[in-house]
Amino acid sequence: MHKAASHKILAIDDEQIVRMSCERILRPAGYDIDTSADGPNALKMIDAKRYDLVLTDLKMPNMDGLEVMAEIKKRLPDAKVIIVTGYSTLDNAVKATLTGAYNYIEKPFSPESLLAVVRDALKERVFNGEDPCP
Repeated sequence: MHKAASHKILAIDDEQIVRMSCERILRPAGYDIDTSADGPNALKMIDAKRYDLVLTDLKMPNMDGLEVMAEIKKRLPDAKVIIVTGYSTLDNAVKATLTGAYNYIEKPFSPESLLAVVRDALKERVFNGEDPCP
């Protein structure tokens, strides 16, 4: 069976509690997860390490999630991006998906909903014909 640990995930959120929640949920599920408090730092991390999936907050200081996603798509075109937002509106959802987001998830999220959206996104990727999810 293909191990989830081979999947590298970056969670970007200016709220420490959200970053910690992502780690607490995804690491025990076997994912290799890093976190960043803002977009500029996250882009430095992306330049240093290849990620399969990025979770990014929509509303952040310095760079919002859509700006971060645009840069990620330039650097890692195959990476899936999931927008995380506490400001969910139909307009935000449509804009996020039209500009390249795989999906979006609302805060606060449950462990089950986060794991489900991450697994679905990773299933979309092709990993040498292997099942990408545990």
